Amino acid sequence: MSPAENEPSKAEDPRWDQLVENFKSLDAQAPREASAAERAAQLEKLFNTGPLARGPRDFEPADTPDEFVPEEPAALGSGDPMLNLAWVGAAGGPFGLLFCVIFFRSAPGFIYLGLAAAAILGIFYLLRRLPTQRDPGDDGAKV
Repeated sequence: MSPAENEPSKAEDPRWDQLVENFKSLDAQAPREASAAERAAQLEKLFNTGPLARGPRDFEPADTPDEFVPEEPAALGSGDPMLNLAWVGAAGGPFGLLFCVIFFRSAPGFIYLGLAAAAILGIFYLLRRLPTQRDPGDDGAKV
């Protein structure tokens, strides 16, 4: 076989030859990717703002005379003593029971009953303090 026989003739399939020619012309017109040196020059041109230019880190906000100062929070343990006691019972009762079961198995029964009662009463008191009625205009958000 000669190389001329391996080449398709243009007369046999002119549409295929036309597609190949179109592909070659598209490949010649394709944009090339910029080299590393060209990219570095573009970035330097883009970000070189000069010595007097101000950037985002040079921003200084204007001083406002009425700055927000939050109010001092209430001291821990102040407020309703029954509420504090209910939280201690609701949280401390289960932890006390767990502590006694793990480390103090021979504890008298009244300790277990007392811790269980403290947990139950604390939870009951906290649930009773929850609001029972809703204000229809209140969505619950507070600023």
